[in-house]
Amino acid sequence: MKVMSDTTKEKRPDYSETAEASIGSGCASQKTGVLPKRIVLELPFYDLPGSSRQNYARLDFCENTQGYPESYPQGMPEAWASTYPEYPEFVEKLAAMYGIKPNELILTNGSDEGIMVVCNTFVEPGEDTAIVSRPCFSVIPHSLRLAGAKLVNVDVLPDLSFNLAGIEAALEAGAKIAFFATPENPTGAQLPADVIEGWCQKYPNTLIVIDEAYGEFSNTTVIPLIEKYSNLLVLKTFSKAWAMAGLRLGCIFGQAQMIEYLKIVTPVFSVNNAAIWTASQLLERRADVDMYVAEVNERKARLVKNLEERGFEVFNGAGNSILLSFGILADKFCQFCRDEKVLVRNRSKQVFPAAEFDPMWGRIRISIGTEAEQELFLATLDKFQKSYGIIFDLDGTLVDTSASFDETVAQMVERYSGKPLQPDELRKLREEGGYNDDWVASIELLRRRGVNIEMREFSPEATKLYLSLAPSTERLLLAVESLQKFSKRFPIFIVTGRTRGEYDPVWGERLNPLFTRVYCLDDIAGLGAKPSPDYINRNLEDFELKFGIYIGNSVDDMSAALAAGIDCIAINTSASDDALREAGAQLVISSMDELEKVFQL
Repeated sequence: MKVMSDTTKEKRPDYSETAEASIGSGCASQKTGVLPKRIVLELPFYDLPGSSRQNYARLDFCENTQGYPESYPQGMPEAWASTYPEYPEFVEKLAAMYGIKPNELILTNGSDEGIMVVCNTFVEPGEDTAIVSRPCFSVIPHSLRLAGAKLVNVDVLPDLSFNLAGIEAALEAGAKIAFFATPENPTGAQLPADVIEGWCQKYPNTLIVIDEAYGEFSNTTVIPLIEKYSNLLVLKTFSKAWAMAGLRLGCIFGQAQMIEYLKIVTPVFSVNNAAIWTASQLLERRADVDMYVAEVNERKARLVKNLEERGFEVFNGAGNSILLSFGILADKFCQFCRDEKVLVRNRSKQVFPAAEFDPMWGRIRISIGTEAEQELFLATLDKFQKSYGIIFDLDGTLVDTSASFDETVAQMVERYSGKPLQPDELRKLREEGGYNDDWVASIELLRRRGVNIEMREFSPEATKLYLSLAPSTERLLLAVESLQKFSKRFPIFIVTGRTRGEYDPVWGERLNPLFTRVYCLDDIAGLGAKPSPDYINRNLEDFELKFGIYIGNSVDDMSAALAAGIDCIAINTSASDDALREAGAQLVISSMDELEKVFQL
């Protein structure tokens, strides 16, 4: 359980103090368990006209009563554009739809304003504590901080679900507000209604605020609970299922006294008549909205299936979006989508995984669009997958050669020089660069010992010794299952410094079926060995790859990748981290198993 606070633990505050407050014009004094901040108790709310002004000569609010009817929304009465908004009729319709009283809700300029109004109504700056889940809809902690709350962040669990035990512990410690969205954004996680009700019962002095922006898609709501609990507020929006994001309309539900507190802080006339007019028409078409929600959920299920078939991990929450796990390629894929006129949202804060827990790293949020938009997205994904290559080095990267190639170098150097190889002598030579070929490295080690030998004399003997050691000593450093996961997403390749005669007898039969192609050093005449980028460039050209990444273990591997213009990851089996980074490695790993996390396989 991980609970992070931006304040040190303090004695649990007592928010149960009752007070009398005269609120608004002609409102009776009332008591509550959760009070707003002190200034709210001192101020009246703006007293709006109690009846319609539409059929009067409106000389009371300094309006332009002539107007510009040719520019107004089609179908909306002309006077609605030039008259200050009137909410009672629409509020009655909305209250009836949710089965509550009109005085148990207030309209807001979208959920964003609703969140800010709640925070600015109930948070006493510098005194009150607020609890949020992390990650969550960013406007929630932003608004709480602006209001002056001391924030307690409760990290989600690894499966992105709410950390109920962590939240319970934070509630026990004491808080003025606990603010959650369900379904959550961006995780899609849900808080069960019985858990919310349990918190309302157990912590009557904490205001429980629930944002149900995506509630239509999960077919859940806790609005009926406001009749039982004065410490519960529920927010809704018309931006999602109701398709009114550009018109900005939301609402807050709660007991009448809580709504009157909110009226004091809510900006006057913040909801415009165009929004009221459009929403009024939509309330008559609730069946169409319900049908849209059902279609979205059907399309989401198909999208999840299509993505999983392509080898991707998907978090399928209860909202109208999914989280696609893309690892270090999240940003690159999002940019590729933008270039293809498809917008998706990268939830990562950085390209490479952070040391601390970050459940959103590598995740891309994809909203559920129309059938045509979904097909375009999948076509774009397919195009990206075909144009991105995962290219592996072999020795010391995919295969442990410490008891084969390294041992051959050690024996041959001692055989010809009479002196054993010193610890780290081979590693230090490799770090100099230009010695990716082990026979070249061996001859250089001998030269530095005063022994000169030609490659044509050295190579056959060294190869014979190597082939006698390799079959019984070499092993894969990356599981076959991981390679299969890679190949399900992208074409995968090997570009190795081995000759075909060194590769085929030992690994050809086992590795060839797993890879799209294996390039050996002597496959194509005229192409240079690493650090030359020749073979990587040929690989990219042969398969029309627009992007790629090379995974190797030497400074020459990194140099070759950089010269080819692709990304590179290094495993530190034969060179130090510093040497690999200096050579251009963007990420250094200690085990090939880490690639599962890096690519979120």
